[in-house]
Amino acid sequence: MTVKRYGRGHGAVTLGKPALHPAAVDLKGKSYELLRQNGTKFLMDDVYRNPGPLQFEGPGADAKAVTLCVEDQDYMGRIKKLQGHLDKVRSIVKPGCSQDVLKAALSAMASVTDILSVMSSPTSGSTPY
Repeated sequence: MTVKRYGRGHGAVTLGKPALHPAAVDLKGKSYELLRQNGTKFLMDDVYRNPGPLQFEGPGADAKAVTLCVEDQDYMGRIKKLQGHLDKVRSIVKPGCSQDVLKAALSAMASVTDILSVMSSPTSGSTPY
């Protein structure tokens, strides 16, 4: 939300008028799916919470919006999925595996680490290649 200032004529007192800006809602996102699944519950039960202004101390300081909690769960779910893939690679690529399996794993992991290194490095304003 912003406040737009309006004045009428030279030397007039400016008045502030609040302006709300539209925000896109991801209709395929986890938060909207949660809302859709629990729509009737939200209508009938008192499940709303309003912590008020930003809290730095006290009981509301650690409160998060439901949408952020859902996004965090999705993030942690993807981390667990990645760990599952890494565990699978660990179980396949071990002493005694074929040369071809080892070669493919080394090539793929080198590519992944190169890409992730570029993505996680601070931007220097120029491309690495």
